[in-house]
Amino acid sequence: MIFIDRSVPKGVAAALKEVRDDVRWFEDEFDHDTKDTVWLPEVGRRGWIVISRDKKIRTRPAERQALLEARAGCFILTQKQHPTRWDYLKLLAATLDEMISLFTSTGRPFIFGVGRTGQFKRIG
Repeated sequence: MIFIDRSVPKGVAAALKEVRDDVRWFEDEFDHDTKDTVWLPEVGRRGWIVISRDKKIRTRPAERQALLEARAGCFILTQKQHPTRWDYLKLLAATLDEMISLFTSTGRPFIFGVGRTGQFKRIG
């Protein structure tokens, strides 16, 4: 299952859900105000791929620890400028297969950054 954090627009998740049966958006599973330290361990326990734009997950100690303890696999979109929904959708369409491949072939926990042109960089 592919879990898309609320930091990615709901419309982007909805577009992906139109063409894939394995996509869940944050509020499909959790209340809007659920803290990262609550949902990260749960999604990790479920064995789902995490896609987020929340760069602070990798730097906030409690959130990073929750991700690591849950043995989650997380991809963080690392564009410096705020992308449009179209930019998000293009990037995810271009990189999702590679994310799935990395998720299945890389020991967890991990964090990969995904740059605006689709390059992957392990950052945790």
